[in-house]
Amino acid sequence: MATRLEAVDLPPERRQLRDLLNKKYVWVDRSWDIVFWVTAIFIVGGAANITNLLFAGDWDFWTDWKDRQWWPVVTAFATIIIPSALQYIQWTAWRFPTGGTYTAVCLFGATWLGRYLQWDVATHYPINFIWPLSMVPAGILMDWILLKTRSYILTSLIGAPVWAIAIWVGNYVPLAPFLQPANFMHHIVPLADVQGIAYIRSQTPEYLRLIERGTLRSFLGETQYVALLFGATVAILGYWVGQFIGRYLSVWPIRKFIKVV
Repeated sequence: MATRLEAVDLPPERRQLRDLLNKKYVWVDRSWDIVFWVTAIFIVGGAANITNLLFAGDWDFWTDWKDRQWWPVVTAFATIIIPSALQYIQWTAWRFPTGGTYTAVCLFGATWLGRYLQWDVATHYPINFIWPLSMVPAGILMDWILLKTRSYILTSLIGAPVWAIAIWVGNYVPLAPFLQPANFMHHIVPLADVQGIAYIRSQTPEYLRLIERGTLRSFLGETQYVALLFGATVAILGYWVGQFIGRYLSVWPIRKFIKVV
C-alpha cells in the first residue's frame, strides 16, 4: 500500500522517467542482437579467412596439398588464432562459450561462398579439388572444454590439441577418397596428385613435390601420427597468439578508453 501511495505521489516527470526505465525493450534488444551478430559474421569470417590464407595458404586450398605431412601442422596453427581471440572476447564479455564455434561457422560459410563463386563458377575448377576444411566439430569441442574447465590455461593445454586432432579427423571423410592409390602414367600416386597434374596452377612450386620424402598418403604409415602430434603442439602456441590478440588488441583498448572517459 505504501509503495502504491509513493508511486502516486511522484511528480509526473519522475513517474514518466520511472516508467521509461522499467519498460521492456524486447523488440529493440532482439533487433540489435540480430544486426550485431549478422554484421559480425563478415568481420569474423574475413579475419579468420585472412589469417588462414596468410599462414596456411595452399596447404588448405588444393586437395593434393591436403595429403602432405605439413597440412595438419600448418592448418592447426593458422585456424586456431581467431577462434581463440573471439573465445576470449565472448567469454569475458558475456560468458558465452561460443567463440570457437561461431568463428568456425563464419569461416566455413565465407570460404565455401568464395571457393564456389571465384573458383568453381568463374575459373571452372571442380569443387572437389578446392573444397575448404571444416572447423565446426573442433570449435564445438574447444568451446565445451572452456565451458567445463573455465580456464584458458587448461583450454590451451587440452582444447588446442583436441582442435588439431578434430580438424584432421573431421576432414578425413572428404579427403579419404583422394588418398587412394592409382596407377597414373606408370607411377603409383594418390588420386589427389592426379587432380594436381590435370589442373595446372602456374603458381604452384612443383619443385617441392620432387624433393619431398614424407607424406600422409594412404599407403604410408606413421608419418601422419607424427605430424598430428607436432600439429597439436603448435596449436597451443597458436591459441596463445589468439589470446594476445583478444586481450591486448581488442579488449584492452576498449577498457582503456572507458577508464579515461
